[in-house]
Amino acid sequence: MFSDDIDADLRRLADDPQFPHSDAARHAIRFRAEGDAADLVAIEDDPHPCQMTDVIFALAGQQRPWLNWVPMPTEAIANVANEVGRRRAQGEDIEITGLGLSAAEPPSAMTACRRVAGPVEVGVADFPRPDIRTPVRPVRYSVWRYDGENPVPSVPAPAPEAVRVLHEVAAEPWPSLLSGYLQAAPLGKLPLDDLLGMLSHLPEAPDTPRWRHLATTTPTYWYRLMQPWVCLGILHHAADEPWLVSTRREVLMDLAFGVEDWVSDAALFALVTVAFREPEQRHEVRALVRARLDAAMAAPRLVTIEESLARLMLVTPGCTADDRAAAAEAIARAEEDDAEGEEAAPEPPKKKRRWWRHRD
Repeated sequence: MFSDDIDADLRRLADDPQFPHSDAARHAIRFRAEGDAADLVAIEDDPHPCQMTDVIFALAGQQRPWLNWVPMPTEAIANVANEVGRRRAQGEDIEITGLGLSAAEPPSAMTACRRVAGPVEVGVADFPRPDIRTPVRPVRYSVWRYDGENPVPSVPAPAPEAVRVLHEVAAEPWPSLLSGYLQAAPLGKLPLDDLLGMLSHLPEAPDTPRWRHLATTTPTYWYRLMQPWVCLGILHHAADEPWLVSTRREVLMDLAFGVEDWVSDAALFALVTVAFREPEQRHEVRALVRARLDAAMAAPRLVTIEESLARLMLVTPGCTADDRAAAAEAIARAEEDDAEGEEAAPEPPKKKRRWWRHRD
C-alpha cells in the first residue's frame, strides 16, 4: 500500500474520494511542507480515529526530530567518544586516559563517553553561569548529583530484569511517538526506582545487528535514544492515578527542570506525548516546553540541548507563532555555530518501517 515516497503516498490518499481520512492526509501533507504542529494535532484529533489515522500520523512525522527519531548527541565529549568507537571498530588500538573540557557538559554525555571510551578522567576548566550542576528549579525527583566536578547517579542502579525489558522495548526507534507510547507499556510495569536508575546508570545497548552496527559509527546514540524510551515508560507508571496529581507527572516535570541533561528533553518529550493523547493537558505542556526552552536561550553560555528543545517546541501541541519564532532563533543560532566550524549532528539512523501499534 505504501512506497518509499511518503509525500506521494500522502497525496494519493488525500486525492482519493473513497478514502475516509483524506482530511487527515491533507493535514499530514501540510505538516511536512510547513511544519505547523496544528496539523499534527488535527490528525490525532480526527473524528474517527483508527489504525489508519495512526499510520497517517506516523507518515507525517517520518524523518522529523522527536516524532520519529531522537536528535543525535552534539556535545564535544560525545564526539570524542564516537571517534574512539569508530577507530576501534576499524581495528585501531586506541586508549584515552584523560580529556579536558573548556566548560562542563551534560552528565549523560559524560557518562556515555565513559561507557564507550572507558574510564576516562575528565577535567573541566569552568562551570559558567548558570551552573550546569544546579537544577533549573527546585525538584523532588532527580537522577544526577555532583561530586565536585563529576556527575554521579543519585539513584541506585536498575535491576537486571529492568535492563532486559528495556532491551526488548527499545531495540528499534519508535514509528511515531504515539505508537512509541504503546510499545513502552512493559516498562511501566517496572518499579519507579528501576526506571530512574536506567536514566543515569545508562545500561549498555542490546546485542542486536542494529546496535552492533551503530557501535561502529555513533556508539553514544543508544544512550541518547534509550532515555526517551524510559520516559515513555514512566508515563505508564501508576497509571490509575489522576494525571494532575500523579507521580508520573511530578517525576517527568522534575526531570525536565532538573540539572541540564539529555534527561531534560527526554522527559519533556514524554510530556508532549501526553499532550497529543490528552487534549486537556495541552495548555500546561506547551507552557512547560516553552519555559524550558526560554531557560536554555537565556543562559549566557552554550546549552548543548537548546536546539533539541527548540525542535521539540516545534512539534508541541498548541505551539504558537511566538513559540515558533523562539525555536527558529535557537535553531538558527545552532546552525550558525555549525557554519563556523562545529561538527554538525549525523543524519538520523535508518529504520525498519514498522508504522504503528494500535491505540488503546
